[in-house]
Amino acid sequence: MLSGTCHHQPTTMPSNIHRLCFSTIFVFLLLDLAISQDIQAFFQGNCQHDKVCADICTPMDNGYFCGCKEGHVLSTNGFSCRKIPGLEEHPVVDEALNRNSPSLPSSDTITLSSSEQLVIKPAGQNGQDDQTGHNDVDLSNSLSRDNGHDLALDTNDHIMAEMFDLKEKSVKDTHSDVIQGVGEPLSLIHRPSCHGVVCQNNGTCLVDRSIVRCNCPIGTSGRRCEKQIEVRFPKFLGNGYLALPVLKSGYKEFDIQIDFKPQANNGLLLFTAENTNAKSDFFSVALIDGYVEFRYDCGTGPAILRSKVQVTMGNWNRVHARRVDNEGSLRLNDGEMVVGFSKGAYSRITLSLPVYVGGYRNMTSMLPRIGITKPFVGCVQEITINEYRYDLRKKELVGDTLFGINVGECSEGVCNQVQCARGGKCVAKSADQHICLCPLGTGGENCQYEINVRIPEFGGHSYLQHNGLGRSTLSYTQIEMVFKPTSREGTLLYNGYTLDRKGDFLSLAMKEGHLEFCFDLGTGPGVIRSVEEISLGQWHWVRVSRTGLRGVMEVDEQPRIEGVSHGAFTQLTLLQDLYIGGHGNYDHTSRLANLTTSFQGCIQKIIINEQPLQLLEDASQGVNIEGCEHPCLGEPCMNGGECVPDRDVYQCFCPLGYGNTNCEDEIEKTVYVPRYTGHSFLLYTGRSINKRVSGSKIDIQLTMKPESPNGLILWSGREQPITSNSDYLALGFVNGALQFRYNLGSGEAVISYNDTRLYDGEWHTVRAQRDKQDGFLEVDETEIVEGSSPGSYTMLNTNKMLYIGGMPNVSQNTLRKFTRGFDGCIASLMLAEDYDIRLGEEAQSGRNILPCRTQL
Repeated sequence: MLSGTCHHQPTTMPSNIHRLCFSTIFVFLLLDLAISQDIQAFFQGNCQHDKVCADICTPMDNGYFCGCKEGHVLSTNGFSCRKIPGLEEHPVVDEALNRNSPSLPSSDTITLSSSEQLVIKPAGQNGQDDQTGHNDVDLSNSLSRDNGHDLALDTNDHIMAEMFDLKEKSVKDTHSDVIQGVGEPLSLIHRPSCHGVVCQNNGTCLVDRSIVRCNCPIGTSGRRCEKQIEVRFPKFLGNGYLALPVLKSGYKEFDIQIDFKPQANNGLLLFTAENTNAKSDFFSVALIDGYVEFRYDCGTGPAILRSKVQVTMGNWNRVHARRVDNEGSLRLNDGEMVVGFSKGAYSRITLSLPVYVGGYRNMTSMLPRIGITKPFVGCVQEITINEYRYDLRKKELVGDTLFGINVGECSEGVCNQVQCARGGKCVAKSADQHICLCPLGTGGENCQYEINVRIPEFGGHSYLQHNGLGRSTLSYTQIEMVFKPTSREGTLLYNGYTLDRKGDFLSLAMKEGHLEFCFDLGTGPGVIRSVEEISLGQWHWVRVSRTGLRGVMEVDEQPRIEGVSHGAFTQLTLLQDLYIGGHGNYDHTSRLANLTTSFQGCIQKIIINEQPLQLLEDASQGVNIEGCEHPCLGEPCMNGGECVPDRDVYQCFCPLGYGNTNCEDEIEKTVYVPRYTGHSFLLYTGRSINKRVSGSKIDIQLTMKPESPNGLILWSGREQPITSNSDYLALGFVNGALQFRYNLGSGEAVISYNDTRLYDGEWHTVRAQRDKQDGFLEVDETEIVEGSSPGSYTMLNTNKMLYIGGMPNVSQNTLRKFTRGFDGCIASLMLAEDYDIRLGEEAQSGRNILPCRTQL
């Protein structure tokens, strides 16, 4: 504790010097004993209302610690204080160390020989004043003798700072006394103290190794904790720590993974235990001389596992520690795995302390157990325990951190030298890397390019934002998607009710390689997970739906999966925006959705409740959207043809008058007998035609040669897409049955003729008639099927458009009443027994129309 000795010289040194020297040694020995038994306890509550402290209450995040006034130490209960014995017998030392009288009292004198002048002087007297007008004072050489023998404090023990809570004083307050018998001044500089120092934001002042500083609660920084910061990637400077919730799932086993970048060879990374002194059950992960040590004790003796290789200083490292019963394993980066066992027969660990990261409140007392007394210095980017990735931000915000002190942010300043062009915004994507968030239509590392996107590609920090589903999916929701993932994790779609992480939501995401559909109607989510993993780098199709609280998932050829949400609520309300491929702020997503990562890959198509979502055209905004590699990017369709992606391939929709694979061939002659391919149609808007379709009556006669059991032959409606009460009239095949369907606004009529011989490659005649609500369907002039629409409406109101052979987006625009266009030939079509439509000549427009190879 003390360097040097006190020499007894009876002829020159008066008894006062003996008294001071003896007292100093005695007091420091007592202090050393007290510090080695540092009793500290953390209480929940706050100092104003719940305090139980006998003397001093120090507030911390989510609670407080107790302390004692000078001359007292904390009892083992953590809140009462007891007096240090012997101090009252040495008034000179006691008074000299009293915070109200920092110098020796003038009534006491000390006589030294001229060769043994006692000097107490500050280090760095020429230092700059801090914000409060005080200097940080160094006592590392505060007791010295001119003969070269030191009486200095051991700064590593923090004696003066920890036991007496010294207050900061200005050097300008230096007091000098004359030592009788010598005539030389005794220079006593006021010790550094916290007097007059105000730590903001609930920070606490202390003197640490003769330096006055503030312990700043997590979320604050600066000399006096004056700055508010967000800690996402914690930075530890060797004097702080943070605490995560108690690990309740670690009784039998635990699996730990930490990504960290060290700046020192020694430091505590992770620690928790049953008791504050870790005398029984505990585990720790620490750096010792550059190696990682994983220690744990089930109660009858510790296991100590040491990595085979050292950490890479200043670079990112990953440590993986695992324990099952009393067997443990440790791997650092790609090094060899180390396996070991704890001693004794016990195989369970009881943990009641928070999980401390980067350090601990009382490192010295942990030395026999964890093998180190130094906190960690460096950055931590990710901590995952038992497959749960902790959010290292403060708990009262959205994170998992309960409390902590002196924790900075590793990503601070990462965007200082970055300029994002075209309205882009720089943000930290990791502890030491940035990314520019580029607006829709721009791309490149710094948003320097303008890009044209056909199929959006999401890079892990991307999203498209659309109007939310609102109340349009109260009882029923169906979503169909075609996507190609390149990562096992990522948000494909999310829509929520509020921004407070509660309430209704619906999500579709990649989770651990599987596809997961979640929906919450307000009383707990239903979670439906694909049976098999989703292969990466390939296109997939998925359809999810919910009716009330019951949900269904269909993925590719995998088995159909069903699930149920919790509670009794049956309606889903989604008032916030709909996000595709990620989210603008995951702090606004439901906690129960457990979404933290954006999608990586391509999304080709989304259909919601039979409505196709125009991914790019309808987006209110987007970030970091690039173009997915696809043949359509090369504009393969000629002569105004539209390239339509279909997973890895494409199809050209050719305008009327052009055909073949890429619309490269011009069809010179007028098409009198059109051939339809399932993706074809002819559109008619002439007045003579439409007046014979709408109204109270209709009579349709046509000759056709169908080649497929499914396909829309004719359609006229009021709007696209239709609703359950929309007026429409249709004729087409559904699973081999010829159906004549219409709705006059009060209910649908479905008149069906079931005969598989109709699509046998031969020509057939069909007549469909309607007179007010009553309908008739006649095939090949032999069989007639009748039916009626419900309600009292008798008039059909349309949008004055008649489609033959199909229409755009058949499935969506007909609410899946028909799934594709007609496949075959239509030779003639007559309306109202008096108007024979010239199919190829009167069409206003068309798509993929070729001449029929065989004539009637």
